[in-house]
Amino acid sequence: MQEELFINQPVFLKYKHRFNWRKLRREPFIKKAIINERIIEIPFVINELSRVSKGSRVLDLGCMESALPLFISGLGYKVTGFDFRKYPYRVPNFKFVQGSILELPFKNGYFDVVTCVSTIEHVGIGFYNDPKRKISADLLGINEIKRVLRPKGVFVLTVPFGKAAINNQQRIYGKKELDELVDGFELKELCFYKNVKANNGNNYWQRIDLPEAEKMEYTEGTECVCTLSSWRA
Repeated sequence: MQEELFINQPVFLKYKHRFNWRKLRREPFIKKAIINERIIEIPFVINELSRVSKGSRVLDLGCMESALPLFISGLGYKVTGFDFRKYPYRVPNFKFVQGSILELPFKNGYFDVVTCVSTIEHVGIGFYNDPKRKISADLLGINEIKRVLRPKGVFVLTVPFGKAAINNQQRIYGKKELDELVDGFELKELCFYKNVKANNGNNYWQRIDLPEAEKMEYTEGTECVCTLSSWRA
């Protein structure tokens, strides 16, 4: 049950203990703070939604382990969270639907906004025990997103970016692969951020340009994230 209630927060703190001789007891202290790409993604999505009228219908794909749909439903949007795994939280303006992104159970053009945060890169890989597919499952998922998003509806996407690769966890998109992924959408904003390791062992995320982002190469985790907002053509 504890695993089901895990939330992927932007900041994780690693603690250690040391003995306080004045109080004669062991006390925890923060040894290290780890900041992941959620620190970029969550504000980006909320900022893009601020351009859309309250009450708009929002589909948040891949909501498991994410607090994002809870945040945006609290801002007055009508949010549907979607994942193949069960999502345990319920709040006003929010409902959860379980299923496959490759077969979204919604009518054509039903949603005003679709958000897909660190999700499409995992589709069909099988890392989260989802069904493996040999074909380009991410492109099939994007086609379903186009179908359920109304004309001129907003599509907000974040993916790992760098030298194109596929590992046992996810896809990393290069510029060519990203262009193919969002073909049929009118680009509104495109940004890149890389994970920078500080001298004290902590990290932070820094905005970079496309040429630098294209040089990023990694095999584990996400060291560079692309944030993208667009309109359905």
